Amino acid sequence: MYQFVKNDLLFLSNPEKAAAKAKYFKNGKGEYAEGDVFIGLTNPEIHQICKHYSDLVSLEDIEMLIKDEIHEVRFTSLTLLVLKYKQLKKLEEKATCVALYLRNIPFINNWDLVDCSSMYILGPYYYETKDNSALENLAKTGHLWSERIAIISTHYYIRQGDFGLTFKLAEMFLNHKHDLIHKAVGWMLREIWSKGGSLEVEDFLIKHIKTIPRTALRYTIEKMEDHERKYFLSLK
Repeated sequence: MYQFVKNDLLFLSNPEKAAAKAKYFKNGKGEYAEGDVFIGLTNPEIHQICKHYSDLVSLEDIEMLIKDEIHEVRFTSLTLLVLKYKQLKKLEEKATCVALYLRNIPFINNWDLVDCSSMYILGPYYYETKDNSALENLAKTGHLWSERIAIISTHYYIRQGDFGLTFKLAEMFLNHKHDLIHKAVGWMLREIWSKGGSLEVEDFLIKHIKTIPRTALRYTIEKMEDHERKYFLSLK
């Protein structure tokens, strides 16, 4: 089934869009996705293919897809894995999906691949198993994509009204050098703010205003009232 999925993706390839996506996702020399291969599919096209194959592919097929050199094939594999995970009821079956995800992190190597999957697989699993240490350990790896996986996974926690782990990881990343982590931290703090944690976010910002990266701050305060945004920027 692996080859059927890949063939359907290749059939929709668009060289012009591929070039634009390659530039957008930074595959140039020295950039974070150097050498990644794009074929120019849109997310709606990928989701349509996933809808067709979701009940047909096995985990073995998904693992073959996730190792593919083509970016959109890896995106497809992760979307299929999310669909599989959402259908599962037994914890041991969910654990199999999580194990597959974790051993293939080297192939989950761009922000869109992280964002389309981690909050729907690792987040729910570790929240259900009450194993915060797994995400904390990912955050300590020094590996960019593992770090982003860790913080984005906490989006599920936020939706459950549990903000503690997000704040803990955000604090760990205050001195991080990469803007993809700054953006992820700001996004998750903004999610807390919008889910009833505005006072906690404001306290966090006041406490760390001198060390929080400016990009993270701007992402955090994006949906605040104008006077609130100006206040926090003035503190910086």
